[in-house]
Amino acid sequence: MDGFSAELTAGLRALVSPYGVVSEVLPGTPVPGLDGLFLASAKVNAAPGVARPGEFRGTGRSLAGPGAAELIALAEAAERYAGADFPGTPEVWATPAQLDGVVLDMTALPRCSEREYASGRCPVVPYRPDTPVRWLRGVDMASRESVWVPAVMARHGVRRLAPAERFWNRISTGYAVHSDPAEALLRGLCEVCERDAAALTWLQMLPLPRIEFAPRTPVLGTLLEHGERHFVDTRFYDATTDTGVPTVYCVQIAEHDDACRRSVSCAAGRDLTEAAEKALLEAVPARALFHRADPDTYALVMAGAQFMGRAEQRHAFDFLLGQSPVHRAEDRPGLPRDPVAALARIIGALSERGMQAVAVDRTTRELAAAGLTAVCVVVPALQPLTFHRYGQYRAHPRLYAAPVAMGCPSRPEEELNPWPQPFL
Repeated sequence: MDGFSAELTAGLRALVSPYGVVSEVLPGTPVPGLDGLFLASAKVNAAPGVARPGEFRGTGRSLAGPGAAELIALAEAAERYAGADFPGTPEVWATPAQLDGVVLDMTALPRCSEREYASGRCPVVPYRPDTPVRWLRGVDMASRESVWVPAVMARHGVRRLAPAERFWNRISTGYAVHSDPAEALLRGLCEVCERDAAALTWLQMLPLPRIEFAPRTPVLGTLLEHGERHFVDTRFYDATTDTGVPTVYCVQIAEHDDACRRSVSCAAGRDLTEAAEKALLEAVPARALFHRADPDTYALVMAGAQFMGRAEQRHAFDFLLGQSPVHRAEDRPGLPRDPVAALARIIGALSERGMQAVAVDRTTRELAAAGLTAVCVVVPALQPLTFHRYGQYRAHPRLYAAPVAMGCPSRPEEELNPWPQPFL
């Protein structure tokens, strides 16, 4: 079912009960006007003391039927659960110098610029190596040695955040759950690379090459034809960076829609076709969110997209929508289908560039009992995607080196994109 093995399906379904990881699953329902696309939602049982319980919900969308949408929602709910901060979690308060063993390369941490810190509205603070923070054990994905990782980077639901721990913007990037541990690691790592590409594209206003898919796959055909019937023009761009993870940046244009003239999504996959399908599956149902009556109900993650969807901001996307070379999707090499081989390729590319990738095991007893593995992957040297306008990590070296590695011009800080992040 939509790529779900019998083992993975059974494991995800086992999580649902009034006292389980997932308390309820809202059945997959068709998207109005597109009966073949189903949406589902799964509510996570938040344990006592878990921070930000309102964010612990998974959503799923699929063209393979309501059951597939429910499984995707369950998988995302399990990822949210894995990022929670449960009482009794082993952790150590220390400075890096006080820890026994290898520590994550903290010199590679993303940094905000002095302008961002001085704005008075920056959500993060500079990292201070002389101040204790909480640490967890992780594993270097290249050397396989144990590595200490700041808890705030591997547990987005961390409770009672200390002032010194506010150097990191907590977000669910890098989390993945699967019955195959290698596949979980691969998906978590690919998501970190995907968010890196999305942040670079917007902040540096990269002139990405446009890509076309001919012939269209059934998924692309169904979703693109739906857009065409509703006068929505969809364009795909190759956002693959020097990490080698196939990534697609998708822009939808609706000149008749005052609430959503422009919207963007971005996704990574084994190849550009898979990435484009994922990006479009995110984009199509998300358009409905732009038409909610009360804009004050939007979360921070949606605020930038809502603002940038307005008609008066449409010119902010001209750096992509102007003339650009068109490439065939099949010309970009994909990743191996085998997750171990795909992992080796990406980790090799990161290692060649001096980038450390660390995985933290987030498998709880409940997930393990269901035959599932949960991980969080951290790659400090890549550019984080953040939705806060005043905390974009504009002093991170990656932001200025990556465009050059991709064959694009690199803008200095004063010429970076001034508009909010529109990523959905």
